[in-house]
Amino acid sequence: MKFTNTQVAYHWLSFLVIVVMAGTGMAYSYELAGDGAMRVHQIAGQVLIVLLVLRIATRLTRRTPDIPNTHEAWERMLSGLVQLALYLLLIVYVATGYVSASGETDNALLAPLSLAFARSDLGEQLLELHYMLKWALLALVGLHTAGALKHLIIDRDDTFSQMTFHKSTK
Repeated sequence: MKFTNTQVAYHWLSFLVIVVMAGTGMAYSYELAGDGAMRVHQIAGQVLIVLLVLRIATRLTRRTPDIPNTHEAWERMLSGLVQLALYLLLIVYVATGYVSASGETDNALLAPLSLAFARSDLGEQLLELHYMLKWALLALVGLHTAGALKHLIIDRDDTFSQMTFHKSTK
């Protein structure tokens, strides 16, 4: 069994949006780019929210491929933990980012939250959490990527092909 083309599309679109967000967020934070980068970051964040909702809804309604028994128990467990952590972290990350963006008077949000809430002490703490979580997100994405590359390059098994638009080789 393989992921559906829809699930594969959601996965790779999410990856692309996260790359755009990382680039624009860091460019803005390190003053390499101006307000335009932050606007792109906020728009991409809203796209990521939609993708996350679609991915979670699809994940809850469609069965995902089983991890082959040929994989070690620790690999199956680590894979599940990393995927769950990525979903949870992305939810918290986009939520804290949305609150933070709502604190900007000139933002690119379709429905910003209350400016008073976004600029409250709790809003400021959520902004700090958003900044801190980027490192955890980077670590998890790195771990996820390392696992995928291990299966592609070292194990040369069918695991990576499950998340591509190509038919599996086995």
